Amino acid sequence: MTEHISKKMSVSVVVPVYNEASVIGQLIDRIRAAMASLSEYELEIILVDDGSSDESLSIMKRFASQDRSIKVVELMRNYGQTSALSAGVDYAEGDIVVTMDADLQHFPEEIPHFLAKIEEGYDIVCGWRKERKENITRRLPSSTANYIIRKISGIDIHDFGTTFRAYRQEVMKKIELFGDMHRFIPALASRWGYRIAELPIQNIKRPVGKSNYTIGRTYGVALDLLFLFFYLNYLTKPLRIFGLLAILLFVPGFMIAATLIVLTYAGFIPAVKDRIALLLFSILLMILGVSFLCYGLIAEMQNRIYFAVKRDKIYNVRKVW
Repeated sequence: MTEHISKKMSVSVVVPVYNEASVIGQLIDRIRAAMASLSEYELEIILVDDGSSDESLSIMKRFASQDRSIKVVELMRNYGQTSALSAGVDYAEGDIVVTMDADLQHFPEEIPHFLAKIEEGYDIVCGWRKERKENITRRLPSSTANYIIRKISGIDIHDFGTTFRAYRQEVMKKIELFGDMHRFIPALASRWGYRIAELPIQNIKRPVGKSNYTIGRTYGVALDLLFLFFYLNYLTKPLRIFGLLAILLFVPGFMIAATLIVLTYAGFIPAVKDRIALLLFSILLMILGVSFLCYGLIAEMQNRIYFAVKRDKIYNVRKVW
């Protein structure tokens, strides 16, 4: 009889890095220490250099040369957090992928809690900064965005903004990241029916360095929310939303024009030209309605192409160390 040998589960900790030279060593040591007691897991640390201008890359390369479990993905330039996460996930080989920030606001010591939650049968475990330490200029826009995302996606999660999460590998392979959509991964994953849980995490002010967050990003988040609504509800049926807009514009325009013509022939209005502004307004509404219908048809065709062809990656790797 052949003895069955169970294979260890592997965990890939993916960390985007941008100018974090002062904390990289501490981050790696704390990740190792957190996983040291979990002998049932094999650890892989993937550090993605997102075009750092300080010594971050050289420090990471030194660690990678000393430890085969550390992989450094060097991007050609600064692409942003979503692209860096996407690159790290693509190079991750673990059965479970844990993503986190490099600035030590996330506690590596909490990684085992995420893994335990995954073992309960969840596909995604999201960190929840239950007691946030940031000022009101960060908390208010974030809480507003979280509320809107909950309503759009129907997922009862308090914190969509943190990157401290754990995923089963198949989840991340299913979802393609683009733009700044990393914060919406749970919402995007909800389309596929994955089981999602939330886990309270510690939250502290950034111990060193300067945050890359600015209040100007709120504008981009607002546009992303608009896209998220369309993506979750109309990605596979864009003609429906454009068709609805077309009806809402064309029908009132047609009714106004028809009413003017009927009233003119009935003698209630001497001539249509006496209501020329209203007539032009009705024509404008009908033109806009037809335009939206055409946009919907074009979007529907592009949607077919989107799902039929393979798209390029949203990043460019220089070298993997």
